[in-house]
Amino acid sequence: MLKTKARIVPLYFKDGDKKEFQRILGALKEIYEKEAEFLPAREAGEKIGEEADAVLFPVLWTNVYTEIDRLMETIQVPVLVLTTAVGVSLMFDWEAVAYMKQKGLSVFNPHSADLARTIFKALALKREMNHQKFLVFHDSKGEGLIPEQFKIFYWWNDECIRDMKERFGITIIHKSYKALGERAKAIADEAARAEMKRWDFHEEVPYERPVLAAIKMFMAIRDEVDEEGDVVGCGTNCLNEGFYSDTTPCLAWSLLYQDRGIMWVCESDTSSLMTEYLLGSTVDSAIFTTNIYPFLSGMPALSHEKIREFPDVEDPDDHALLVHCGYLGCVAQKMCTKWTLRPPVLGWHSWNIVGENSIVIDAEVEKGDITLCKLHSDFKGIFVEKAVLEEYVQYPGSDCRNGDLIRVPDGYKLMEQICSHHVVVMTGKRSNQIKAVAEIFGLEFGEVK
Repeated sequence: MLKTKARIVPLYFKDGDKKEFQRILGALKEIYEKEAEFLPAREAGEKIGEEADAVLFPVLWTNVYTEIDRLMETIQVPVLVLTTAVGVSLMFDWEAVAYMKQKGLSVFNPHSADLARTIFKALALKREMNHQKFLVFHDSKGEGLIPEQFKIFYWWNDECIRDMKERFGITIIHKSYKALGERAKAIADEAARAEMKRWDFHEEVPYERPVLAAIKMFMAIRDEVDEEGDVVGCGTNCLNEGFYSDTTPCLAWSLLYQDRGIMWVCESDTSSLMTEYLLGSTVDSAIFTTNIYPFLSGMPALSHEKIREFPDVEDPDDHALLVHCGYLGCVAQKMCTKWTLRPPVLGWHSWNIVGENSIVIDAEVEKGDITLCKLHSDFKGIFVEKAVLEEYVQYPGSDCRNGDLIRVPDGYKLMEQICSHHVVVMTGKRSNQIKAVAEIFGLEFGEVK
């Protein structure tokens, strides 16, 4: 997704092994050619210009200790220690790494190539964000079909928009969802059918009109993205302002990600979108936003999903459901093990909340380890929780047709520290990668313990 690479200045010590320096640096250039641009090497102690995102030590030497004051004066960017030909740090350098950290340098010594790639990507992303935009479509700040729920969400507030800009550089562009719906409806059926031929996706929608409408929505948003320029994330108030469109943008999310690498979020939740973009751009993982319903939340969760009881499991206090709009969430097709378009599910006061002409995504990702996360509302820290996706559970006739059953280490601690009903889900154990990204962006890493 990133268009640029991290700019890295390799540093050598005058007393160090020059041949070893060139050997390791040559190997690193091959391993990380997609993620890093290696600038001309300099002697440690020389002043580092603003063009560098980080410096790199391919070889460490005792000068780390004897010249630490000079290093502290000249290095104002993160330090990478990658001292082997396989692209990770050498265990015999751990003392020197610990010493530099104790002196106040920001030092990374990745134990895996995946972690190193995350660090390189985060360094490049930090520079790119200053000119990038989120394009969000809604016509009010929480008014609509369900104002009693939506008006309480923090992301409508000017403070949220301002803090996000100050912390990350991202500019949020607001446009009318009503105008977007009208633009989509104006697209001819023939044009939508021609566009549909470009794509291969499975759908179980009983008639053509909803799928055509979803394709038109994708085409309309894609045109808006191209006209605006530098857009890296989109969102709509699709649920609360469903009367402005004859479809839902679920399919558009998947196709935009495949076509433009653009992140997407539901309900105009820009804090979740920021989390998705920050981590989806730096960590190689499936990533999506959904609702979390800890079993400890009890009846409010059950009634919201129109189910009578949670699944029967051991240690129910340490379990939760993940479900959004009837299914797992709005997940891009390329991230999934199963993916199908289906008719809409949600109802409200006996009528369909998103319209009969809408569609929804029924998706599944691989079972096993997952990581839950979300930026705090002040964008100074990030909530992180390890979990396990155990099973998929179905409640016919409910608002949970196919949701995730997950287990967390301690449900009570989760309830104490969780910061939103929306949670961003990543497949795999990602805490160490998230921690590295958090450090580069100056975020407090708040893993649930």
